[in-house]
Amino acid sequence: MATSTGSVSNQAVQINQGSYSQQSYGPGHTCNSSTLVFTPFYLGNDVNPEPYVRNQNFGAQVSFSVPLDFEMVSLCKELAKRKLEKERLDYALVRALKCAELLKLGYKIREDSPFAPVCADVVPITAVVPSSSAASPVILRSSQQQP
Repeated sequence: MATSTGSVSNQAVQINQGSYSQQSYGPGHTCNSSTLVFTPFYLGNDVNPEPYVRNQNFGAQVSFSVPLDFEMVSLCKELAKRKLEKERLDYALVRALKCAELLKLGYKIREDSPFAPVCADVVPITAVVPSSSAASPVILRSSQQQP
């Protein structure tokens, strides 16, 4: 009669990559992009009966994910640029309006304040354009009129 003894270890590694990298430009506006993923792993197994056995497995997985529709990625990024430009313009207009309101009410930000540059470039038109009494009038005559 023959007998056999031993043990078997069956181990597997499953690595889930997840979704693409996403950049968010506000509610409802996210763009996917390519993703490079490096995932290291370690598996260890200790068996205590005589003789003591220790198994160690090291490894890594590298994957590169690319969106198949690059036109949509480009369009999404272009829309994001436009959105950021609009937000910059909105900020500049609101800043100018609020500074003009302060000036109209007779207030200004002190020059030694850290916020002085916020309204430094907002000036009333009267401070830039000379008044009509100080400027010399220009008279236009058509070529058909005699002096």
